[in-house]
Amino acid sequence: MSIRPGDGEQPASSLIDQVCQALIERIHGGELSLGARLPSLRKYAAERGVSVDTVLRAYDKLVGLGYLESRRGSGFYVKRSKPQRQQKTDWGGINSLGEPWSALLTREVAQSESPGDGSLLQAWMDEGALGDALRGMRKLTSEDFANHISPRGHAPLRQTLQRNLARVGIHAQTSQIVTTNGATDAFHLAVWANFFPRDYVIVEAPGHFLHVQRLLASGLEILRVPRLADGPDLEVLRGLCEKHSPRAFVCSSLLQNPTSSSLSPYKAHQIVKIAEEFDLLLIDDDTYGDLLPSSALGHVARLGALDQLQRVIHIGSFSKTLSPGLRSGYLAASAQQVERILLYKSVGAIHGPVLTEWAVHQLLATPAYHAHCERLKARLDEAREPLVQRLRALGCRLKNPGAGMYLWAELGGDRDADGIARALAAKGLQMAPGSLFCRFPPFASHLRFNVSTTQARHLELLARCLDDRAAGS
Repeated sequence: MSIRPGDGEQPASSLIDQVCQALIERIHGGELSLGARLPSLRKYAAERGVSVDTVLRAYDKLVGLGYLESRRGSGFYVKRSKPQRQQKTDWGGINSLGEPWSALLTREVAQSESPGDGSLLQAWMDEGALGDALRGMRKLTSEDFANHISPRGHAPLRQTLQRNLARVGIHAQTSQIVTTNGATDAFHLAVWANFFPRDYVIVEAPGHFLHVQRLLASGLEILRVPRLADGPDLEVLRGLCEKHSPRAFVCSSLLQNPTSSSLSPYKAHQIVKIAEEFDLLLIDDDTYGDLLPSSALGHVARLGALDQLQRVIHIGSFSKTLSPGLRSGYLAASAQQVERILLYKSVGAIHGPVLTEWAVHQLLATPAYHAHCERLKARLDEAREPLVQRLRALGCRLKNPGAGMYLWAELGGDRDADGIARALAAKGLQMAPGSLFCRFPPFASHLRFNVSTTQARHLELLARCLDDRAAGS
């Protein structure tokens, strides 16, 4: 493990907190008076030498502390000049719904009953096969537990994963596979083992908000590349590499969250070439890959299959297809990368949950899992097009991606998705507004819809909300 010159034992100060402190000092000193408009995000980012995303998070945090107020379409303004000693907020700031971002994961609304849910409808899960696997645990002996000692994970499960990866063109040794407590844990290990504070990392816009939160929590600088229907904007990606020398690009080859788009073979090849040219690590989150129809395989490409894990860290999960409560995932990478990841894993959770890995192996080792995924794909296909048509009837603009569990819809008419999400949350309906996936203007009027959980009554509530807001404007 290399250590950079000047690294000490004290953790680096959060860049977000540094920006906050600088602004607070300017406010207290009278340089920024009550009602003063703050510099634009891009201007202040250039002035401080940080990313636009860091400045946005700092401004958001100061809104939460009561120093600033945000005026839609205008910017951020000084709200008061004295410190508020009793109010605190966490590092992540306040999101556009006026609550910590993590509340969207824990809010007590009817799960699998809202369009914004991140899991498939529970009724679609194959509880019979899962129940059989769980009941099979009665066969386990104390010796089975004693033999589970590899930090890489349950050996039989890794052997099954090796065969599954080979079927999609990724050829890895079992020693190159590490099981984890879900895809988020795998992503955390990849970040922890590879980056230092203030490193630049590129993410997709829009993209999975958990990726961004993990990167920000590690003190990293975020760069964003637009995600198009066939993958990232290659011209922007190359420009970011030339200007900032980033360490990594975080993406999803297949069925990206929230767009359900997949990489074309051409773009996948170009991304690998760019990674080679700029010494870029590629972290590919393939959480939804098992939901890709076999008919689409010839039109898309996984990065790991192109470079055979030389620069790619391939991340997979079964939480979406088996059960959200069954936290099981894995990563596959080069032998050198895996050794580094294991070093960091050794100071955290050395072993995954034995029972979970055993149960997942039992499910994957039989034809039942493949048949279950085929049923999920068929149900999604059956529900997707009718939902597309209903959303279009409401005035939404969207394309049918032809696969995946999400639809990415623009409300149209410059409608405020955050405001609509707040209004529907008051009625017990959880939505996933565009600001969760990218806080910048192009996505302020977007919503992500879960194909399996969005029901007719939800769309009726949405229609009434849209009508009410139109009447009040």
